[in-house]
Amino acid sequence: MPSDRKARSGQRGFTLMEVLVAFTIFAFSFGAILQVFSGGAHNARVSRAYAAALGHAQSQLERLGIEAPLEAGQTTGVLDDGMAWRLEVTPYAQAPTEDSLLRAFVVRATVTWRHGGREREVTLSSLRLQGAQ
Repeated sequence: MPSDRKARSGQRGFTLMEVLVAFTIFAFSFGAILQVFSGGAHNARVSRAYAAALGHAQSQLERLGIEAPLEAGQTTGVLDDGMAWRLEVTPYAQAPTEDSLLRAFVVRATVTWRHGGREREVTLSSLRLQGAQ
């Protein structure tokens, strides 16, 4: 029996305090890691929405003069994915002279949407030329 006692005294485990400290450190570390991953997922969703809005704004600019007339004014609409667009066409600051062959317009396409309780928007602007009539 003395050898059994010697064998048991060499087997020492962790104390309750050591286990609680280790568990607390693990819990805080795991919580921080989860916050990093959820923040990354949120940023990825916002980035996808911005990319979609940018594509919609570019599409609105490209249809001017082809599907929609290039004339001063404002048009709006709502897209299938819930984003709203606004297209503004204004004459360029300089008025064309009588012998001008081209007229210039400032074109601004804005796409807005709601994400996370906030309204977000993307705006693209361009200068477009049109042959004088």
